[in-house]
Amino acid sequence: MSGRHRKKVASWKMPAGLGAGVAAVLVVPVWLTGGPWESPQNGVALAVQPPPPALPAPALTSPPPAPTTTTTTPPPSSTTTTTTTPPPETTSEKTPEPEKCGTTLEGTKPHVAQVGNHIKAKFGVDDIGGAAGRSGASDHPEGLALDFMVGTAEGNEIADYILQNRKDFGVTYVIWRQRYNDGSGWSMMEDRGGETANHFDHVHVSFKSGADVDVTC
Repeated sequence: MSGRHRKKVASWKMPAGLGAGVAAVLVVPVWLTGGPWESPQNGVALAVQPPPPALPAPALTSPPPAPTTTTTTPPPSSTTTTTTTPPPETTSEKTPEPEKCGTTLEGTKPHVAQVGNHIKAKFGVDDIGGAAGRSGASDHPEGLALDFMVGTAEGNEIADYILQNRKDFGVTYVIWRQRYNDGSGWSMMEDRGGETANHFDHVHVSFKSGADVDVTC
């Protein structure tokens, strides 16, 4: 009886030892590869699971480019030559003031002579009659009248100019082309029988006595 019992024990141990060896052989490669393993519920066989997938290697990122510094070269400075023109030299000479007209003309009064010389210079009259050789009831013998011997166009200008300045010149009246004007307008005169007598060839101007006249030439 004892001998049969030992045989059964021996027959059981062999398969168990064989199983333990197989299990050890399976566990060793799994442990070497670092893979997880677990025991099945019946404790007989070990399930070997594949290792987890390897994580992707981190992408190599290039460092950001260094900031680019742009250096702007300023344009060459242009040299402008400014020429300053000196102001014109001013002379200290003053414009000469016009002189007073002369007080001598054909034997007339000084103020009459001043007006006569003024008209002579302004209009360029060369032939002027005054007191010389005159007689009768007129202003000529007293030196208070002038005759400007001119043509029609020039006579019209002289007659109008004298009437416009009648008060400044001390004029009493003007006779021209058989007309009379004392500042109130022209009026016709009687016919005296000739061109000179009717004042068609000269402008007659009569003046006040003692008038204060100040004119320049």
